[in-house]
Amino acid sequence: MGVARTIGADEAGVVKDTATEAWERMREITHDPQVLGQLQALADEAGIIPGAAKALRFLSTTEPMAMRRLAANLRCDNSYVTTIVDSLEEAGVARREAHATDRRIKVIVLTDAGRTLAGRAQEILGTPPPAFELLSPAETEILRDLMRKLGSAAKPTST
Repeated sequence: MGVARTIGADEAGVVKDTATEAWERMREITHDPQVLGQLQALADEAGIIPGAAKALRFLSTTEPMAMRRLAANLRCDNSYVTTIVDSLEEAGVARREAHATDRRIKVIVLTDAGRTLAGRAQEILGTPPPAFELLSPAETEILRDLMRKLGSAAKPTST
């Protein structure tokens, strides 16, 4: 099934198909400069790289997480997760440990300081950007439902 595309022009008169324009507008919102600035400030304060601050959103404050699972959650390469965990360890907010039943698997465990930092990162990344204030409750529900539909289509299938 292909993407339904119609052609239109944006405010600058540039002709684009609607799917491309929708995607560009979604990225403008999801990459809100205010939110990214708050996340950068948190990373600077903690002495970690910005990618590590984003990773804190996915790390459990109660359970160890396998490094490969974090890579899957971040949709990034395993080697980049090594860089992220190095940054978290150097800042004293996480440590690597061997998995309880399979010593070949490395898991990430947050320290007390890491759990606090993760809570702050999750609050920053979990708070809708100011643009959402323009939507009515009904529009917010429609957007949520559309994003659920798109999200279910984007999930990888099991083999």
